[in-house]
Amino acid sequence: MHLSELLNNVGVIKIFQTQFGKMAVTHDVVINKVEYDSRSVSRSDMFIALCGKNSDGHKFIQDAIANGAKAVVLEDDTALPDSFFMHTGVVKIVVGNSRKALALISANYCKHPTDKLKIIGVTGTNGKTTTTHIIKSLFEAEQNNKIGLIGTIENKIGDEVIPSQLTTPESLELQKMFLKMAEAGCDRVAMEVSSHALHQNRVYGINFAAGVFTNLTQDHLDYHGSMEEYFKAKKILFDNLNENAFAITNLDDEYGLKIVESSRAKRITYGTDQRADVSAENIELLPASTKFKVNYSGDKFDIESPLVGKFNVYNILAAISTALVFDIKISSIQHSLATLQPVRGRFENIVSPKGWRAIIDYAHTPDALMKCLLAIRDLMSKQKAPGGKIIIVFGAGGDRDKTKRPIMGKIASELSDVVILTSDNPRSEDPYKIIADIAEGVKHNFGFLQEVDRRNAIKKATELATNGDVILIAGKGHEDYQIIGNQKIHFSDREVVEQIIRQM
Repeated sequence: MHLSELLNNVGVIKIFQTQFGKMAVTHDVVINKVEYDSRSVSRSDMFIALCGKNSDGHKFIQDAIANGAKAVVLEDDTALPDSFFMHTGVVKIVVGNSRKALALISANYCKHPTDKLKIIGVTGTNGKTTTTHIIKSLFEAEQNNKIGLIGTIENKIGDEVIPSQLTTPESLELQKMFLKMAEAGCDRVAMEVSSHALHQNRVYGINFAAGVFTNLTQDHLDYHGSMEEYFKAKKILFDNLNENAFAITNLDDEYGLKIVESSRAKRITYGTDQRADVSAENIELLPASTKFKVNYSGDKFDIESPLVGKFNVYNILAAISTALVFDIKISSIQHSLATLQPVRGRFENIVSPKGWRAIIDYAHTPDALMKCLLAIRDLMSKQKAPGGKIIIVFGAGGDRDKTKRPIMGKIASELSDVVILTSDNPRSEDPYKIIADIAEGVKHNFGFLQEVDRRNAIKKATELATNGDVILIAGKGHEDYQIIGNQKIHFSDREVVEQIIRQM
């Protein structure tokens, strides 16, 4: 692809290019491919130097050129002098923001695949994964075309599963994924949009057909610094929607109206508040299903789903609201929700021969943990033989927001009968120190157990459990690894529980 095509609509501040001592014509420079990792650069590539929180791509420009880069995009004009580029015959392209440039260049490189797709972006602290999976299911219930999915657990093109590395990929990988989806015949994509992706301009320039807000509670303060900055990052999605798009928001959340207040998009609210455009009433939270009636523009219809818990009422409402504004028939919505399967690692239920059950959930924030425990308490109260105790096994991620740790300890000790503190992904932190941080919030005189080895902690929980008990194993959900120090080892909560059950 010619350099001029790649730079279309990119705000270029300066281009310095010479070949054999003479100025070159931009249209004549042919680029093989686009890269932002210098190690992946090969002959005739374009290298884009990204500025990150922990690294600076400008430091790797010379490496990229040594590997064959023909053009370099950078935002710090002083990183290397023009003379260096002149002597190496490499085009120097200075931009105001290299991450925004990468997003636009990636779209140009992939021939703007989103022109053929309606992109629905789902953002919020909790519920993004489940909501996007439900949206995909609702669209597929009526559409003949494949529906794309981009998210934390996996990416999907119809039924084809593609492993996921980040909740929202970097813009280059994202555009390549959109291209695959468009070529496969997808016409709609449900995607999770993280606060990191919004702040880092990974989704910059994407024309979203709809933005969906689930909720906002404490998380990622290690990155954003404050709830206000975290909120501002999420709000970017809605501020950039055009007047033909939909801003779908949770009216029951304290940030629900704030996040769409300056959006140009058509506003749709959902919630249990009857003032919402799409509201739920007569909610029945049962041990094996959830039932409620939806009120939409005066029309009422019944919903029944195998997804359980109050938090899933909101996930379902968010997806229903999205389906309705895209004209999916109510009968299709009802049928799809009735047959929907729980998302992997999201309130997953495993029943043991001894009568106790384990619930595996990704809950790693105070709000998510509280909602999980409240859902379990509610479901246990409705069992034929009420009683039993709640045993919780959880930890907290290392090198992440430390302020939420004691809050989670407090919630666990208030809503559980037995608390076992263990490791999550400690990363570079001392796992015992992480456990100590959590323990600071445990209520006074509440006895808790400490087992730094997660496998042993889960085993201890199963040994303590008896008929009618529920073990909540929280924090990792779908993850099949544990990061300890700089090592990533295989570990799955579900596999550990299933292995224990097989050995009974």
